[in-house]
Amino acid sequence: MRISTQVFFQRNVNSVLDQQSTLNKQNMHLSAQKRVLHGADDPVAIATIQRLKQEVSVGEQYLKNADTAESVNSLEDTALTQVTNILQRVRELMVSAGNGSNSDESRDVIAKELEGLREELIGVANTKDGNSQYIFSGFQVDTKPFQTDEFGDIDYQGDNGVSNYKVGAGVFVQGYDSGSSIFTQISEGNGTFVSELGSNNSGSGVISEGSVVDTKLARGFTEQDYAITITEPIAGGEPQYSVYGVDDSSATGGASVKITSVDLSDPNIGLVNPAATYPDPASDVNIEFLATATAGEFEVRIGGIAATPAAIYDSKDTNEQILNINGISVEVDGIPNDTDQFTMTKYVQPTDYQEGQSIEFNGIKTAIKGDVQNLDSFTLRQSGEKNVFATIQDTIDSLMIKGEGGAEKAQRLVAIETGLLQIDNAMGNVSSAHTSVGARLNTIDNQREATLDFNLANQKTLSNIEDLDMAAAISEFQMQMSMLEISQQTFVKMQSLSLFQLI
Repeated sequence: MRISTQVFFQRNVNSVLDQQSTLNKQNMHLSAQKRVLHGADDPVAIATIQRLKQEVSVGEQYLKNADTAESVNSLEDTALTQVTNILQRVRELMVSAGNGSNSDESRDVIAKELEGLREELIGVANTKDGNSQYIFSGFQVDTKPFQTDEFGDIDYQGDNGVSNYKVGAGVFVQGYDSGSSIFTQISEGNGTFVSELGSNNSGSGVISEGSVVDTKLARGFTEQDYAITITEPIAGGEPQYSVYGVDDSSATGGASVKITSVDLSDPNIGLVNPAATYPDPASDVNIEFLATATAGEFEVRIGGIAATPAAIYDSKDTNEQILNINGISVEVDGIPNDTDQFTMTKYVQPTDYQEGQSIEFNGIKTAIKGDVQNLDSFTLRQSGEKNVFATIQDTIDSLMIKGEGGAEKAQRLVAIETGLLQIDNAMGNVSSAHTSVGARLNTIDNQREATLDFNLANQKTLSNIEDLDMAAAISEFQMQMSMLEISQQTFVKMQSLSLFQLI
């Protein structure tokens, strides 16, 4: 076989080029300090490398999420600490206000400080973060959560949305709590009942907050609001109390009805007063609303009996209205539907009143203290929810009641005691949220440590697979460099070989 000069030349050129290519690849690996740069470098390892890099990237995102969640919860933690301090001071002032030795002037001073604390609390509830977003607005971060309406009440304008941050595999940490859950969803009274005095009471009697002594029995009357009415069968005689309930489960409108007094001396009381006590079927009568020819007005009847003149309720009037139907007075608020009916039930027949005695019915126990007067009334209504700002305002309003008479003292005392119960409930809400925030911060710390450890292990494994052995690579690079130089020198000498040089 004869090898031509051209073929010989080309083979030498290809050899030099191949070695240069190999040298360039080694140089790239040295520069990147990586053993595997491309799939061709190690087809088996490249899949593992890509998986490990993805896991490290996910871990780094968990760490970023953890930083954000920590910042969010730390800000809420600070705000809740402020709220706790404010509510503790509010409670101290309420306890002080309940002291019977206070004068109108000293109560005014307490009311002024409570007003300042209420405004401070509203400010904290409207806290913004570093992005000028409200932290207690739920998802409505650009909406001021607590705003004053046209009636001077504080309304919540946010929603109940809650953001979650993924800080680990399957681990989510909540961000800010909604302002509704902290400041507005607060149980009234003792959480079961709210004790109230009749607005027209003239005696000094006050009612306890009440308690459930038989849960099973009380559960059957969950729709009932109760009225304890005081009457004097004989003018100037010993007072008696009766207990009535009002059930609104059959009404479809938006009205509320409360019994404010029962006058057993009214000549027509027998027409509307239940003839017996529960569970006798004759213990019930209906309070009915019948639309009149005038829009928004309703005639109120009890047991189908109309008053003379007719008792007319005007739903266009936004104030509570007291109507008397043959000796039974009811306070009505809201807008009823035509033919709406409320069931009035007598639970306790007239019983001689003794100060401080236990009054028990339907699994409930309460007591009345102080001097009571004819037509006084006391209410135990089902507990609803009330925002903390309204609770403070109600206490301020009660401190504005002037006078040292028995009725004025009773109104202030019951309002303050009710306010204290609701402030305690509010502090319970805040404490629960504070505890939750602390638990979330602990979860963030734990997950951050776990993620850092996991990432470190993955990066170590990745380094073992991917990183270059620099000493061996440099040695190989130098050897490849020497081989290239030899090939180049050999090629130069081979080019100079020719028969013409021997002539």
